[in-house]
Amino acid sequence: MLAKLLYSHSRYLWLTVIVILMVGAASMRSLGRQEDPTITNFVATVTTFFPGAEPARIEALVSKPLERELRAIAEVDEVKSTSSTGVSSIVIELYETLEASAIERAWSEVRDAIDDASRQFPAGVASPVFDNDRTTAYVRIIALTSAPGYDLSLPLLSRSAEDLAERARNFLGTQFVDIYGEASEEIRVDVNEQSLLARGISIGELTRALQGADPRRASGRASGDVNDLLIEIDGEFDSAERVANVIIRTDAAGNSVSVGDIARVYRAQQTPPQALAHTDGRRGILLGVAMNEGQQVDKWSQQFEGFLDEYRAQAPAGIDITTSYNQATYTEARLQDVLTNLAIGVLLVLLVLLFTLGLRAATVVAVILPLCTLVSLVIMNQIGLPIHQMSVTGLVVALGLLVDGSIVMTDEVRKRLLDNEAPLDAIGESVHRMRIPLLSSTATTILAFVPMVILPGPAGDFLGSIAKAVVIMLGSSLVLALVITPVLAARLLPGGLNKGSHWWETGVASGAMGRSLSRALDWSIRHPAGSVALALALPVAGFLAFPTLTAQFFPGTDRDQLSLKVTLPPGRSITDTYALVQELDERLRDEPLIRRVDWTVGESAPQFYYNLVRNKEGIPSYAQAMVLTTDENRTDDLIRRLQTELDAEYPQARILVLGIEQGPPVSAPLEVDLFGPDLETLRHLGEEFRLRMERVPDITHSTTGLIAGAPKLVFKLDEQRVRMAGLDLATVADTLDAALRGRIGGEILEGTQRLPVRARLNENAWSDPEEIASIRLPLPASDGDSRTMQSISLSTLGQFSLEPSNSPITRRDGERINTVQGYVTRGVLAEGALKDLQAILAEDPVALPFGYRYQFGGNSDARASVVQNIIAPMGLIVAALLATIVLTFNSWRLSAVAFSVFVLSMGLSLLSLAIFRYPFGVQALIGVIGSIGVSINAAIIILTALQLDTRASRGEPAAVRDVVMDSSRHIVSTTITTFGGFLPLILEGSQFWPPFAMAIAGGVLLSTVVSFFYIPPMFMLCYRRRHRRLQAEQHPTLVKDDDGNRLMGNAA
Repeated sequence: MLAKLLYSHSRYLWLTVIVILMVGAASMRSLGRQEDPTITNFVATVTTFFPGAEPARIEALVSKPLERELRAIAEVDEVKSTSSTGVSSIVIELYETLEASAIERAWSEVRDAIDDASRQFPAGVASPVFDNDRTTAYVRIIALTSAPGYDLSLPLLSRSAEDLAERARNFLGTQFVDIYGEASEEIRVDVNEQSLLARGISIGELTRALQGADPRRASGRASGDVNDLLIEIDGEFDSAERVANVIIRTDAAGNSVSVGDIARVYRAQQTPPQALAHTDGRRGILLGVAMNEGQQVDKWSQQFEGFLDEYRAQAPAGIDITTSYNQATYTEARLQDVLTNLAIGVLLVLLVLLFTLGLRAATVVAVILPLCTLVSLVIMNQIGLPIHQMSVTGLVVALGLLVDGSIVMTDEVRKRLLDNEAPLDAIGESVHRMRIPLLSSTATTILAFVPMVILPGPAGDFLGSIAKAVVIMLGSSLVLALVITPVLAARLLPGGLNKGSHWWETGVASGAMGRSLSRALDWSIRHPAGSVALALALPVAGFLAFPTLTAQFFPGTDRDQLSLKVTLPPGRSITDTYALVQELDERLRDEPLIRRVDWTVGESAPQFYYNLVRNKEGIPSYAQAMVLTTDENRTDDLIRRLQTELDAEYPQARILVLGIEQGPPVSAPLEVDLFGPDLETLRHLGEEFRLRMERVPDITHSTTGLIAGAPKLVFKLDEQRVRMAGLDLATVADTLDAALRGRIGGEILEGTQRLPVRARLNENAWSDPEEIASIRLPLPASDGDSRTMQSISLSTLGQFSLEPSNSPITRRDGERINTVQGYVTRGVLAEGALKDLQAILAEDPVALPFGYRYQFGGNSDARASVVQNIIAPMGLIVAALLATIVLTFNSWRLSAVAFSVFVLSMGLSLLSLAIFRYPFGVQALIGVIGSIGVSINAAIIILTALQLDTRASRGEPAAVRDVVMDSSRHIVSTTITTFGGFLPLILEGSQFWPPFAMAIAGGVLLSTVVSFFYIPPMFMLCYRRRHRRLQAEQHPTLVKDDDGNRLMGNAA
């Protein structure tokens, strides 16, 4: 036996301890540290631009071909496409059960499928952009602005941002860097329309001249017997002057027309910009920096700050480089809070053991706790489980559980030493006596956490770390309880430990409380039916109270951050949106509780939290802000107040003031998904559902996916007039597009930056329809003389009108869908709003035509999916639990008694949640499941002790009472220490941990009623009848019933 070997050879014991300390310390230094778990990359986006195309055309020519190819991939679970004017956006979700290696293969297949689909696209469609890094949160968000007293141009800031981003990508430990709000530049060739027409030149001819003057292509190779030379043509574009000198046309007399003769050539920003950034009150650029997984964010961030200091020293004068968001600050604070909870839990556990078992026994556990933690860190390092709030919380959760084995083993050794057994004999007998109960109780607890360990998807990434840490700690504690604990107990407990010792050496005597418990046990054992009925009262009350618990997905988090999402009506320009952003920015910065605001316009804000998703791109009427507050405890009140005030102050926009939530990402708390073939019908049904959603009291905003599109200018041309002018409709459309958007006629390369050369008519008030209608279209030369060009005004060919464009078309797995979304007041549970909506729909239902259906999404759908994944493996787990219990007791009756404790402990956990009015969220559900495995431990210890006791197994009430009383000290100790381990999480005041901790701790605390007043009488009911049968077989005439009446034969 290993424990005896370590006791006999103390060098081996200390060598083992030293190895654990050294390897554990090394693992602690090398373990990755981050704020939250890394969410596995199950989601990717495909963005494809088709300028000017209507949503229906985008759907037919771009989205559908992509969908067909993507849905053919076996690993793809869902494909959702949105076809808007000029752009197709597709979100791809893989099956959440895929392994990491299968995910990478699946993304490779997705890329191939995109390439196959792109070959079917018509001319004018840009190459699809695939992005599967949108679930990674940045650890640093850096802002570049003009320093006070400087007014640097945005292109200069953009070039500095590009340079900084490139260097940051090469910084050790950086995964990727994204830039937000940079200004894309181009070489602009602004053509004067009159000069162009006077010389008989069209935009197309100008563009062809530019393309022909930029020989940026292979010019052949000269290969001979001696040399092998590449051939290049000099003269590529390298400046705006070179572009201005390009010859467009030369006549017979040698007179030439250059680009500079009819156009102004200059360097400019591309207009309109795709996106803008406004940071801390100024126009600027934002950089999002992501860190490789497995890095220690605190150390990495400190080193990165040094890198930034070096860059600031050599950056151009006038550039202000600041940190908008630093995850390391939050990580350190979060881990500090959790480690504080861990320390408090350890102190509470040791304090309880001091009073229940004495100083020396508490010292044994005090030594085991750090050893177990270090062993767990070694295993975590080997399996790649980093330190973050979830894994450290798992260590806190395991704290109250792992001491059970050490307490039981220490108490067993203590009792044998008090009976004057030799230390070696005490060690051997204690390990032999306790190995099966400890193994069984540990196995049942681990099995209870297995659903969390194997939970797939983002929820599994988020919650699985807790369970993995618990399982690792419990496994480590089992080994230490059987190998190290009895050795330390045998060495520490004998000195001065005797029946006449002080309370701090042996623990506080039970006294009157012990005598009261003994009398209660006597009554319970002699009246088993009544005792069982009373013990069942609490679990039954818990099950009856369960319907009163409000369902929840995941709660919000107490954090000094919030976000604003601003949406203007479709058709508003990015300039209009930015003007509103500037107003809102000043309004927010006047708030005393707000210390910083950073905006992105036209796209999603940088992902500063693990469950935020960057899913908006190329939307001029959209803006999002990241807001930092001064007090995390007052942030929720600020959110509610801002939502009310901003709605009243800015009615022209939909403004969502959103807090930070825990758990997997969800688009909106409340959703109704409508499916059907016809867009107009879907739009009408969506509006009907939205109006009913507006009647829910706690809904702040509601919206539908199918809304009126942006206004468009429609020219209704007279085709006969067009033909008489020698044109056709396609030529008119191409000419108009070339005049307004321009044509690319080459490019200039500056380092790695590409500057396209764009030729177009000089910019006028293109938002004015009259100006557009006055554009003159060149007519084909009738006399063959290209030096003169006739033209005709667009307005003479027809009329124009403003009409709404088609709304974006959304499809999910090939079906058209209209999603109605509702946002609830901060702090209000979405499940309550859903019940109100369901009641409204029951009273005032929406009639659905044939072929249309709806389903609820949002938090309720996500919660149902997670709960289903948690419950899915329960059949196998229950079978494994049953097998473990049957193998432990080798008795069907005792196994049935122990198994019934699972059900009762669930009721006790529900009762705990109901008493303190906690919502029944996913974390509470997992707490209830966890309590099932924890609460069975005491039952296993008691039943095993009763089964091994000869007199108790004969059904003698006094013997049963003595065995239970003998186990009561360590049962009370383990119960209180388990509760003490969870107490810091209960009292920390956050929204996330208290329901989880109360479900386990409350259930374990109340399970003492089951341990003392359900299990002993049930044991008596099982074994007394068995004892009577044995007596009847051996002494048929001596068997008596409970009233003392003699029974004959085997009548008993």
